[in-house]
Amino acid sequence: MRFRYKIYVIVFTVLIMFIGLGTFSLISPSIEFKEDKKVVSNSKKENKVSKLDKSDNDVNKQIEELVTGYLNAKQKVDLEGIAAYVNDISKVDEKRLVAEAEYIEEYRNIECKIKKAEDGAYRVYVYYEVKIYDIDTLVPSLIALYVTPDNDSGYKIYLGSLSSSAQKKINELDGSDEVKAMTESVQKKLEEIISTNSDVKKFYEKLEATDASREATDDNTDIDKEAKTSK
Repeated sequence: MRFRYKIYVIVFTVLIMFIGLGTFSLISPSIEFKEDKKVVSNSKKENKVSKLDKSDNDVNKQIEELVTGYLNAKQKVDLEGIAAYVNDISKVDEKRLVAEAEYIEEYRNIECKIKKAEDGAYRVYVYYEVKIYDIDTLVPSLIALYVTPDNDSGYKIYLGSLSSSAQKKINELDGSDEVKAMTESVQKKLEEIISTNSDVKKFYEKLEATDASREATDDNTDIDKEAKTSK
């Protein structure tokens, strides 16, 4: 039977964040960053030459540092730190961060593939591997961020609504064959790990049980609210 685990609040599954909609949704990305690597992993030397023009190198470095700093701040549930990397800290869900931090020990092997959007903005597909507490095997993940120019000549991860033209461009990039191949590659890698690693499989099963319990609680709470309102 095909792998059918649900997607959780924990962001080490294959997720793409549609910033304009404020929701998470699976699409299909290639995390085989071999042919067109836009940004190298933070663990690699800074003098690594990319295939971009030299005029783009500074932009790539800034975005790579932005993404790495953002992920590290998330893991620490450092809201003040996160505020330095996003345009609007009020859009960040602290409860979600706390939930993720309970499981995520570290983000490793971060790599970014950058695509130009519009008006100096970029769609950044970020591949990383998550170290889960008490589990040695790293879990592959993919997220997509929308990065825009900042007043200080830098960049910020944009959280908020987008213009119709910006959203159209994002949809175009997310729906490209290249990005679909990325997601399929990561999804396949994730499925293989879960099917062959008992620790990771048990962890996901535990998450699934916890998620089902939360949904049941939420449903009961909603019913109770409706009952009180109808009186």
